[in-house]
Amino acid sequence: MGIKPNMAELETYCAKQIKQYDYDRFLVTLFAPADVREDLFALYAFNHEVAKIREAVSEPMLGEIRLQWWRESIDGIYDDNPRNHEVVLPLSAAIKRSGIAKDRFMAIIDARQADIYDENPKTVSEFEEYLGNTSGNLMRLAALMIGERDEKVLELSYDLGMVWGLVGTLRAIRYHISMNKLSFPQDAMDSFGVKKNDIFAAEKNENLSKMIESFCMSATGYLDQIANEKGRLSKETKSIFLLGALSRSYLNMFKAAGYNPFEINEKASTFQRQCRLFFSALLGRI
Repeated sequence: MGIKPNMAELETYCAKQIKQYDYDRFLVTLFAPADVREDLFALYAFNHEVAKIREAVSEPMLGEIRLQWWRESIDGIYDDNPRNHEVVLPLSAAIKRSGIAKDRFMAIIDARQADIYDENPKTVSEFEEYLGNTSGNLMRLAALMIGERDEKVLELSYDLGMVWGLVGTLRAIRYHISMNKLSFPQDAMDSFGVKKNDIFAAEKNENLSKMIESFCMSATGYLDQIANEKGRLSKETKSIFLLGALSRSYLNMFKAAGYNPFEINEKASTFQRQCRLFFSALLGRI
């Protein structure tokens, strides 16, 4: 596993988009086999396109229209009639090379419908379903694009995606507040005595910290289970599982902040996080 990108593959539209908007996945993708990097960039660019819809529209109906555009675009790819779009065309090429089915793509799009409405999940199960249908399915698709077909490994990639989705939700608290959006499940908030105003106050709150600590412990448990199964991973597939190393780094960042989401400092831990990624790749850790 190593980084041997040529400049051409880093200058494509999708690669530039991921480097700008999803830098962690950009770095991880550099460790993937050279012949699938652009396919992964296209996959992640698709994810960025549907994930950013909430912030790009002024009302839910406009979001619904954009989601429908992407449903039709995926249908077009599988009907051998892809739209002339800077993400659709390379995604179409990636899908043809990998031969993967379209159901997971549609599940990602359908799940993103929840983003354009500002109601938080009612239950932890509903929250986990959302994480699975979005980030979990994305990681499963990434494994399939690399060529993985072992169902157990695909399940592990799905679990890693859920962890990454949870970590992303925790990191995005301030951003979600700016959009007047609440992403935590209501039953978890009730269980820990967390009120919406506690989150939107953007101040240290003991109950909120305890809830976030619980989420972080759950994520760590998933990562430990995945690490115990690393012997099943091929060299090629192991590259995308490096996202687990970054997940642990972010979880450690929350721990260092006392699980206060308003005290985390991502920039201060950037170098440490990137070192962890490099040594994880070098030593075969996930």
